[in-house]
Amino acid sequence: MRRVNYGTVGIVGLGVIGASIGLRLREVGVAKRVIGFDQSESAREDASNAGCVDQTYETLNHLADADILIIAVPPNQVVPCLVEADVFCKVNTIVTDTGSVKAQVVNWTLTYPLRFKPRFVGGHPMVSGESVESKKPAANLFEGAHWVLTPTEQTDSGALQAIEALTRTLGAKPIILSPEEHDRHAAILEHLPEALAGVLAQIGENLVHPEVAGNAWSDLVRAAGSDPELLTHVFLNNRDEVVSALDDLIFHLVKLKGTVEAEQYEALLDFFEASRKAKAARER
Repeated sequence: MRRVNYGTVGIVGLGVIGASIGLRLREVGVAKRVIGFDQSESAREDASNAGCVDQTYETLNHLADADILIIAVPPNQVVPCLVEADVFCKVNTIVTDTGSVKAQVVNWTLTYPLRFKPRFVGGHPMVSGESVESKKPAANLFEGAHWVLTPTEQTDSGALQAIEALTRTLGAKPIILSPEEHDRHAAILEHLPEALAGVLAQIGENLVHPEVAGNAWSDLVRAAGSDPELLTHVFLNNRDEVVSALDDLIFHLVKLKGTVEAEQYEALLDFFEASRKAKAARER
């Protein structure tokens, strides 16, 4: 790994994502200091005890010295944090976020007179919900994962390069998408599976002996254990794409239901063959 120094890195939000970023940066020694803010006293204590940060603060304005500021909070809290950060950030501070909904935030930045607007780079690490739900920060959390970045025409090229380098330092693979492309991908690849897991878990709740379930069931319902409040905010903030993904799902399920009801052997065989081929193509 090429030796770099990101100066002082500030992290807003010391949950699993934010704390893991700090832990990795401190382990590889590429930051002068890693400082953090979280409203939760226990989150601040946990991050300090785990060695994720050099110093934590009770108020966000204490991160004014940050050369790079990372907003690692739930989607509904990103914009308020950006507004507050804009008051105290240094003129040349580079700012990014890790929220799982991008169009809402990025489009807002295009209209709000942020001082650091050219140096804001929207981002989202595509890590599994299971990893985040572990509640334990890990320096290798992002290893091999894609990290979506959503720059606009107004984004400073130097800021984008710095955040691309940062994601690589964290072990991730940066990929550039428009905010709308990201939200469509997230709706299908993250949010829809979470909805399916919830439906299956609730249907299975009525079974007398759910303990007989095999690995397929366990794999499919695992996402149902995610934070309900967080998922509610994510689904509502990405409403249009989630509704579109659900419409596609309902269309295919209704079609499949009709095929089974009519006992159309060849059509049902075609469905499962198409499913197998689609999965194989994705894994190539």
